Amino acid sequence: MCGYYRNFVKNYSTVASPLTDLTQLVTPWDWSDECEAAFKRLKHALMNHEVLMVPDPQKPFIVTTDASQYGIGAVLAQQDGKKFRPIEYMSKKMPSKKLAKSTYERELYALYKALVHWRHFLLGRFFYLRTDHQTLKWIKTQPALSDALKRRIEVIDQYDFKLEYLKGEYNKAADALSRREDYLGALVSEFGVSKEVTQSLVGAYQEDPVTMDIICKLQAKDKSIEDEFVMVDRLLFLRKDGIERLVVSSSENLRSLFLGECHDATGHFGYKKTSNNLIQRFWWPGMLDDAKKYVETCQICQRDKPQTQAPLGLLKPLPIPVGPGQCFHGFHGHPGNQ
Repeated sequence: MCGYYRNFVKNYSTVASPLTDLTQLVTPWDWSDECEAAFKRLKHALMNHEVLMVPDPQKPFIVTTDASQYGIGAVLAQQDGKKFRPIEYMSKKMPSKKLAKSTYERELYALYKALVHWRHFLLGRFFYLRTDHQTLKWIKTQPALSDALKRRIEVIDQYDFKLEYLKGEYNKAADALSRREDYLGALVSEFGVSKEVTQSLVGAYQEDPVTMDIICKLQAKDKSIEDEFVMVDRLLFLRKDGIERLVVSSSENLRSLFLGECHDATGHFGYKKTSNNLIQRFWWPGMLDDAKKYVETCQICQRDKPQTQAPLGLLKPLPIPVGPGQCFHGFHGHPGNQ
């Protein structure tokens, strides 16, 4: 989010340099006083006149919304030259787990709450609404709606706006506001690779055609590969979203080792926290599927964790009819099945 508004923060690169240094693989993790000061300065800048602007009644407003299973976020902004400058931020917790399960309903809820929150700015004037959920374009053409959705759409109909689709990768500000900070708790903060594991990885790279193809292209200075992968001390890393993750070959022993490090060694958490531990440090094709299977088949979890689902009930057979015409059965099959 800070990076999204970096153009409005004076000397952003200089202020954020202690934090950006921590993202480099060669820099040991140490949250120093300089890092804390940089963090507070950037946090203050996002809420100060450096970034925020006073609403201009001559310009149209731009509302950007986003929702996650934990909360919603929105930004009210106006265009300042070629950039969008925020006027106010808004975020709220998702009110219920039932609402959080449906992507369409939570995105509609984010839209509804944003319009109600900024009613004094938006009602009676035209504005632009940006969202990363395309199906909201057809909110007025849904054939069947629940009573709650009808009430929200009735409120939304009071406003005059043009809905624009915004790809999720560009919806950084509202996306950051809709995420729970504590969701990333209990993640692996440090992970060292021993010399034995390093040697095993280097040897396994030679036997894996996928990693060998990437390494050969790196040695040949292929620019398309150099933008995504990098070699450090004979180990291959994937560079994505400012994070460099260790590439693991197709060796089952090595993958089981790292899966165990991110699940067993951190307290046998569920799939979500285990997968987030993995995403922060490692990468291989199908990694999240492997993590799900590993967690589901963990013997310690199956033995020690309490059962959270209700036991299955007894079968209830249909009553036996006592006369003709009391019970009818039907069968529906495909015409091609004989």
